[in-house]
Amino acid sequence: MKIGFSIKKINPNIGCQMEGYAPRNSTGIHDDLTVSTLFIDHSFIFISLDLVAVPGFRVDQIKRKLHEKFNIDDDHIIISAIHTHSGPTVTDLLIDYPKIDNAYWEKIDTQTIHAVTDAYKKQSEGDLSLIHYQVPNGVYANRNNVNLPYNNNIFELRFMNQKGILGSLLLIATHPTVLNVSNTLLSADLISGIRKQYKQIHGIIPLCMLSDCADTSTRFTRKESSFDEVSRLSKIIGTTLQHPLTQTSLSWDLLEIKKIIQTCQYDPISSPRAIDIYHEIKARYANAETKEEKNTLEGLLDTYKHIRYFGHTHFSTYAYIYEFKDFRIITYPGELVFALGNKIRHVDSKPTLLITLANDYRGYSVDKKEFGKYFESYNSVFLKGMADEFVSNIIKRCSLN
Repeated sequence: MKIGFSIKKINPNIGCQMEGYAPRNSTGIHDDLTVSTLFIDHSFIFISLDLVAVPGFRVDQIKRKLHEKFNIDDDHIIISAIHTHSGPTVTDLLIDYPKIDNAYWEKIDTQTIHAVTDAYKKQSEGDLSLIHYQVPNGVYANRNNVNLPYNNNIFELRFMNQKGILGSLLLIATHPTVLNVSNTLLSADLISGIRKQYKQIHGIIPLCMLSDCADTSTRFTRKESSFDEVSRLSKIIGTTLQHPLTQTSLSWDLLEIKKIIQTCQYDPISSPRAIDIYHEIKARYANAETKEEKNTLEGLLDTYKHIRYFGHTHFSTYAYIYEFKDFRIITYPGELVFALGNKIRHVDSKPTLLITLANDYRGYSVDKKEFGKYFESYNSVFLKGMADEFVSNIIKRCSLN
């Protein structure tokens, strides 16, 4: 098999509106925002963008251009975002009245095509391994309750030959958000730190994507929200990346691709469940007894008002199942909680790699058991039970093999 890797800068203009948390304007660049791409066997492309999310129609535009240039079908291209909250505003999904710079999207498209073209030209013969690491407790955790489970595994698809590593895909299962709303410097946040650590160890920059990360972050484990803290946590992860638990040789033998479509059709103004959620959170906010509780509930109420009045609640989206001979990749178009991600990753004994925020962005997907308990439910365009249905359909299609 042949593998090529390339990375290009996609820095926006200083002063751009930033997306993630509350809108604010950038004042500088701490570390470059980039597009990373892996080109495999002239027929498969991974693309990771240092953005908060990539809407489906933007993904479609990029895929059309790549199909025209390389004659690769869209289901052989996976595009995802690392979900930095310290990047520019690029969607109309998270802010009521976003300031989206279309000229910046033109830059993203152009640099993505350049990166893919460069990776195509650099393809060299290599072999594939699946490497499994485990991050120690204290780096990140379930952000809703420190005692709840979370995915502390890092999986790596490593492509290499006798000369060394040709390319690497790292799957990280946490929000990369050490920095908070007070930061106005553009940054890939924790992902930037992880990439730097990997490069120090192996001499190349890995392509990073996220796994089931919806209810996982450094909320309980970070000492502060600073670039020093990004560095501290990244160094711990760097140590983890020097001590793999297992390493298994794989073949890049793609057997089948399955597409699972999920539709969402509801009116949050008239839907009984949506109305119940709205009145419930309003009542909790009105009856809050402490200032801290009121501030928390005010945030939930504002978040749900955004979904209620601005949310994209009529749509179709999709997941892909890539059945390889030795392993499986599943893509998911949003932020998936651990409970649902764990079901996908353990659907059977075959190693299953989960890539989220892939090919579209539909916010949080929360299982019905936990729905309504935590923040993620109030920032979801999937009502109670809808994410369970989607994941169940994915798992059923896997079990047909």
